[in-house]
Amino acid sequence: MTETSNMHIAVIGAGPGGYAAAFLAADLGLKVTLIDPELNPGGVCLYRGCIPSKALLHVAKLIGESQHAKTWGVEFGEPKIDVSRLRAWKEDVVKKLTGGLGVLSKQRKVEYVQGRASFENSNTLRVARPNVLNEAKYTQGELSPRDLRVDTFPQSGSSVRVTHAPTNTVVISQDEESQSGNREKAMRMLRSRLYEMELQKHGGGELLSFDRIILATGSRPAIIPALKLDTPRVMDSTAALDLAEVPKTLFVIGGGYIGLELGTVYAALGCKVSVVEMLPGLLPGADRDLVLPLHKRMEKSLESILLNTTVASVKEETSGIRVTFDGPEVKERERVFDKVLVSVGRKPNSEIPGLEKTQVRVGPRGFIQVNKQLQTDDPVIYAIGDVAGEPMLAHKASHEGRTAVEAIAG
Repeated sequence: MTETSNMHIAVIGAGPGGYAAAFLAADLGLKVTLIDPELNPGGVCLYRGCIPSKALLHVAKLIGESQHAKTWGVEFGEPKIDVSRLRAWKEDVVKKLTGGLGVLSKQRKVEYVQGRASFENSNTLRVARPNVLNEAKYTQGELSPRDLRVDTFPQSGSSVRVTHAPTNTVVISQDEESQSGNREKAMRMLRSRLYEMELQKHGGGELLSFDRIILATGSRPAIIPALKLDTPRVMDSTAALDLAEVPKTLFVIGGGYIGLELGTVYAALGCKVSVVEMLPGLLPGADRDLVLPLHKRMEKSLESILLNTTVASVKEETSGIRVTFDGPEVKERERVFDKVLVSVGRKPNSEIPGLEKTQVRVGPRGFIQVNKQLQTDDPVIYAIGDVAGEPMLAHKASHEGRTAVEAIAG
């Protein structure tokens, strides 16, 4: 076994889990390479999640307190919102924090590589630099269903074949027990194959070898196909945080913490916000004794909260997005909103190119399977944070990062 002092570790993903793992590994004397597509460490949390949302929530709180102050005998005029300056301030907060992490990486002698990693085998990664990623077409995002053909073969078990029409690429999965499992695996294999084709077309990438690899690739907003419209009027959390404008009306699909945070921000900025949740209460999974006072408070700031209600359809019209509701307590079946925010959870980024060349196994919900030490079925590969299971929270990822490094270091 490689001596710990000479061990070289790669951490793929530089979010709160990835950089926490990298920093601890460096402190313990290991050689560390941290790989991420962004200019500096930070991940979704700092760039497109926790930090920008909390910055905007601070503004919302300030506006709320200025309105409440009149009951204390201190009265302010109506706030004037300069969206451009607010957006610039939020982005400056992100830039300072991510830049600070870049400095910390150098101070800890962590080698930071800006790029995207794919597997050649369990110990070897191919890293594509930003110039290649900018040119490559299939490096990120969802594939269009119009480009895909899915065939099943009931007579031969649960096999699934997926064909990508634009490139005439065909993949077959038959190792999983269920048809849905094989479909998910086939889609991961297809994305991996398309990514490798793009790398070859645009110059390939740099091959790097490591003794241990930690996967900290995070997650992305989940997409419901029925609610997906190719229009800027339908946003996910990333687009909502960009704060392109403050619409007059906003409809939030999903009463979890992400939807409620962003709904609170937009309501404070003067938008009429409505929230829909398919379950009987907001924040599913949270203590009901805590949710009740929050619900009462949000009823005062939001235009409406619809519980036990689902969205049957969304349709773009000239005046906005027409939303059709379904549920036993629905009084108004249709309404038109300027914008819609789809906030129905997050999906793990387990579709890592080349992962099928290792022994790593991905579960039916897309999470990478790990043991208590965060070790995957491949003994030299570990997985932490959102990609390794719920809850998808920054502090959980940081804790798992330290756990994995301690297991590696012994």
